[in-house]
Amino acid sequence: MYIPRPSLRPLIAFQNLDTYLEEFKNIGNLSGGVAVYGSAAAYALVWELGSLRMKQPGPKTLWSVNRNDERAILTKQAPFGYVGYISEEFWPIIQEELQKVNYSSKDSRRMRLELEVALDNASHKIAELVRSFAPVDSGDLRSQIQGVDSDETSLLSTAISSESAGTLIV
Repeated sequence: MYIPRPSLRPLIAFQNLDTYLEEFKNIGNLSGGVAVYGSAAAYALVWELGSLRMKQPGPKTLWSVNRNDERAILTKQAPFGYVGYISEEFWPIIQEELQKVNYSSKDSRRMRLELEVALDNASHKIAELVRSFAPVDSGDLRSQIQGVDSDETSLLSTAISSESAGTLIV
């Protein structure tokens, strides 16, 4: 009976993996997304989740179910909202951008920069997709949907109380 000799290869691979993972921990949190900036921020989520103010549908609205599975009054142009119902299409965009990252770097600063670029690209592509499904009103909503870069998310979260600053929707 033949018994193969132990190999050092798996041990070396694990040692390199430990070093790599240790460096990877230093990257920290990254975030990005899509926001509505400007006047449309005041009503962007109403078009997505429904109106709490209205008690009965009007000529351009109807009873429907929003992305939270709640009965709500939504616009006839987007009877199920315009973000939640296309959210399954976000993951392929994110995966596509993450596949472009060079994961061979052992420098956490370089790796963070590459991940930020991938995240920013994904945010802008998702914003473009959301814009294409947004209801058409005065045109403000579609024109004010923007990708949020990773370095902007902390600024946005501190200013989120102001309608003009933006409403994070993704």
